[in-house]
Amino acid sequence: MKFGILTENLTISSRKAASVTLLTSGTLAWFFVIISYDKTLFGFFDPSETSILIGQLIFFGFAVFSALLSSLINKKENRRKFLIFWVVIGILSTLLLPFFTGIEMLVVFAILLGFSLGFGLPDCLALIADCTNIEERGRVAGFVILETFAFAFLGLGIMIFFAEGILDIVIIMALLRSISLLALILERCEVITSKNKPELLRPYYKEFIFYIIPWIIFTLAAGLATNVIPKEKAYESVASIGTIIRYSLIGLFGLIWGLLADRIGRKWPIIFGLILLGAGFFLIGFALTPNTYFLYLLLSGIAWGSFFTIYLVIPGDLSTISTREKFYAIGTISPLIALFTISIIGEYVPLFTTSAFSQVLSILLFAAILPVLRAKETLEESKIRRRKMKEYTKKLGKILRESKEE
Repeated sequence: MKFGILTENLTISSRKAASVTLLTSGTLAWFFVIISYDKTLFGFFDPSETSILIGQLIFFGFAVFSALLSSLINKKENRRKFLIFWVVIGILSTLLLPFFTGIEMLVVFAILLGFSLGFGLPDCLALIADCTNIEERGRVAGFVILETFAFAFLGLGIMIFFAEGILDIVIIMALLRSISLLALILERCEVITSKNKPELLRPYYKEFIFYIIPWIIFTLAAGLATNVIPKEKAYESVASIGTIIRYSLIGLFGLIWGLLADRIGRKWPIIFGLILLGAGFFLIGFALTPNTYFLYLLLSGIAWGSFFTIYLVIPGDLSTISTREKFYAIGTISPLIALFTISIIGEYVPLFTTSAFSQVLSILLFAAILPVLRAKETLEESKIRRRKMKEYTKKLGKILRESKEE
C-alpha cells in the first residue's frame, strides 16, 4: 500500500486493512440502501403510510435493542464465528422478503432486519480501533466511508437502471451485505486480551458524552431537514441529482476528513461539519429555492463526510479493547435513536414555517459546538507535534539534497 500521504507510516497490513474496511463498508452500504428504499421494502407488505411507519419504527427500535444487547455479551473468543453468523443472518433476512406476505410478516421482517443491523455492528466497528494505531485510525476510517458510499452509489445505480421488481432489489442488497462475508474470509478478526484496569476508564465515559451530544443533534437536524423541503417537481428533480452528488461528496470528504483527523486532531473536523450543516440550514431558511436546496445538499454531503468518519474513530480513541464494544454500541445507537425519533415526529415538521424551523436547527447546530470545545482532544498534542516535526525534517532533507545536486 504505497499511496503517499494516504499510507505514510501505516502499521496495519494491506490484508488486514482490506478486511477491516470491507467488513464495515459492506454493512453500512447495505444499511444506506435500506433507508433509501425503506418505503419500497416495508410498503411491500402494505403500501399504507401507517404500515411503512410501523416497519421503520420496528427496524430502528430492534437495531438499537440488539446493539445494546450485543455489547453486554462476551464474544472475545469467538468473534469471527459471531460476525459470520451476523452477516449470514443479514443476507438471509434480505433474501426472504419476497416470500413474506401480510402485515404480520412485516413485523417479523422488520425485526430480523433490525437485528441483523444492530447485533454485530459494535463489534464490526470496534475492529477498526482494534487493528489500528491512534495516529492512523482517521485514515482507515476515511477509507471505510469512501468504500461505503462507493458501494452504496453502485448498488443504488444498478437498482435505478436495472431493477425491475422487489426480487431484483433484494438480490442487489444481499450482494452488498455479502461484501462483509468476503472480509471475514480475508481476516480472522482475532482480539488481544486487554490489560487495562477498569478504574482508569472512568474519565473517558465523561468525555464521550461531550462527543455524543453533537452526534445526536447533527443526525436529528439533518434528518428533519428533508421534511421542510416542498413536495414539488422542481425540488424532486434537484434531489435526484443532488443526492447522487452528495453521496460522492460524503465518500470523498470522508477520506479527506480522515486524513485531517490524523494530522490536526478529531475536534476540528467535527466543528467544521457542524458549521457547514448550520450554514446550509441558514441558507434554505433565508431563501428556499431549488438552487439553494442544491447548495444545501452539497454542504450537507461535506458535513456528513466529517461526522461519519470521525465517529468511527472517537469511540476507539476513548476506549480500550475490554470496553470497546460498549463505546461503539453507544456511538451506534445514538444516531439510530435519532432516526427512530425522526420517524415519529418528522410528519409534524411541515406545521412550522421553513424559515423558522431552519433557523432553529441552525442555532442548535452552532450550539452543539460548545460540547466539542469542552471535550478533550483524543489525538494527543504530542503526536500531532511529532508528525509535524517528521514532515518538517523530511522537507528539510529534500531541500538539502536538491541544493547539493545543484
